Amino acid sequence: MGKMIGVVYAVPLELTNRLFDGKTKVFVKVTGHESTKLLPKHKIVFYASHGEKKLIGEGVIEKVEFLNPTQILSKYKQDLFIDEQEFLNYVGKRQRILTLQLRGLKKYHKSIQSNEVITMAGKYLTSEQYESLINEKNKT
Repeated sequence: MGKMIGVVYAVPLELTNRLFDGKTKVFVKVTGHESTKLLPKHKIVFYASHGEKKLIGEGVIEKVEFLNPTQILSKYKQDLFIDEQEFLNYVGKRQRILTLQLRGLKKYHKSIQSNEVITMAGKYLTSEQYESLINEKNKT
């Protein structure tokens, strides 16, 4: 198994266009723990979880934090990929949320069929898996 270089996260299809509008974005992810293997410069690949069920784009993680909802809204409210009400509904009463500041977000010209279903928990991405994804992307 190769070196872990990033993650694939499922995002509802109706929210994906907000990720690819050319602005730096902050992605929040509720997890069952307060640790992650993700680091700055790792890749993040987005999987449309409703509708297409395909890999639709990617970006680079610039900053990794675990913050509470108040901290996230005070620090990143304007840069969240979801609006404040969606955010509050999503995080509920959770105390700490994985918060990823992203850059270089780009939507793939053509979505890529995934070999597996990506759950809401996401999936770490190895260098070999990413290379395979890039090869598939370049075929289109």
